[in-house]
Amino acid sequence: MADGGVSAARGADVRVEDVAAEDWDRLVLGFDDAVQEQLQSFNEVRRAPEQLRRLAVYANGELTGGVLLRLVKVPVFGLTINSARWGPVWRRSGKAVTPETLELVLRAVTDEVCRRKKGYLMIMPRPEPDLQDAPVAALERIGFQGMAPFANPLRYFARVDLDPDAMRANFSQKWRYNLKKAEAAGLQTELVEGEAGLNEVLSLYREMLARKKFVDYSPIDTLAHRLANPLTRLRPRMFVTRKDGVPLAMAVVDCCGDTAAFLYGATADDALPTRAGYALQWAVLCHLSRDPAMRWYALGGAGSATCPLHQFKRGLVGKAGVILHERPAHVIASGKYEAVIGRLAMAVRDARDRLREPLAQLLPVRLGR
Repeated sequence: MADGGVSAARGADVRVEDVAAEDWDRLVLGFDDAVQEQLQSFNEVRRAPEQLRRLAVYANGELTGGVLLRLVKVPVFGLTINSARWGPVWRRSGKAVTPETLELVLRAVTDEVCRRKKGYLMIMPRPEPDLQDAPVAALERIGFQGMAPFANPLRYFARVDLDPDAMRANFSQKWRYNLKKAEAAGLQTELVEGEAGLNEVLSLYREMLARKKFVDYSPIDTLAHRLANPLTRLRPRMFVTRKDGVPLAMAVVDCCGDTAAFLYGATADDALPTRAGYALQWAVLCHLSRDPAMRWYALGGAGSATCPLHQFKRGLVGKAGVILHERPAHVIASGKYEAVIGRLAMAVRDARDRLREPLAQLLPVRLGR
C-alpha cells in the first residue's frame, strides 16, 4: 500500500457502474490487491452469467475500486443474496490509498445492493498482513455484522520482498535443517507451462487424492480455464519438484497482485523421505522474490488445529512473516425481513457444509461446492 496520502474524501462524488464480463479481469489487474476469487475467469467456470455481477466504484470521476458479486436467489422468498469473497479490490497500483478508500468503496457497494434495492450483502474480508483488522473495522462502521468465526482461522504469510539469503535466514532452525536435507537429495524444481505442465500437475493431484482418499472440494477444475487467460499476469504459475526426472511434488501459485497465494499442492509417496515439500516451497519463494511486484506469499491455513502443516508453515514464515486470524463473513441487509431470510439461508448452507464431509464418506459421489 502506498505511503502518505490521498484518501478518499468524505463527500466525494461517488458513482457505481456495472462492468461487462469481458472487461472485468483487465480492470482488476490494475489493483495491487487483485486476487483469484475476484476474477471473472475464475468465477465463470462454476457459475452461470446471471449469477455474477461486477461493479466498479468511481470517486470524483476516478476509478477507486470494484467488486465481483456472486448472486444466489432464495426460492419463494424473493431475495437475492449478494456475496463477495475477498473483495472488493481497492488498492490501485501506483496510487496512495488509506483504509478510508476501502470504506468509501464498501459504502458505495452497500448502497447499490441494499439501499437502492431490497437486498442482502455478504462480504468475506480478505486477510491482509499490511492491514491487520482495518477491513473488518470498516465493515463494522458501515453496519455489517460478523457471522460465526472459523474453527481454524490461522493464516500464514511469508515475506518475499527479501533477498534469498535473508529469506533463508528467516526460516526456523528446523525448517533450514530440512531444506538442507532436501538439497542433499538432489531434487530439482522447475516452473512448468502449457498443456504438458498442466497434465503433470493434475496427474500428481489426482494420484494424491486416490492415495489419501481425500474428498476434494477445491476449485482446481477452474485451473485450465485460468491458464488460458489472455492476460498473462492473471495466469497461475505451476511448479514441479522432481528427483531423477520423477515428479514428487507440485504447487500452483496465484500471482495476480502484490500477494501471491498458494492455490493447490500435491505430493507423491516418495516426497516425504526426500523432503520434497521443502525444496518445492523454497523454489517458489526464490521465484517470487525475483518479481518486483510481489511482497507477500499467502500459504493459507491447515485442516485442523493439530495438523502438522501448522508447524511447516510457521517455520517457513519465520519472524519476518505474519500469522493472522482470518475473520468471518460479515453481512448487512436492507431491512429486517431481508436480514431474517438471509440469515436463514446462510444457516441452511452452513448445515449442508457440515454434513457434506460425513455424507461423502458414505456415498459413492463427490459433493462439490
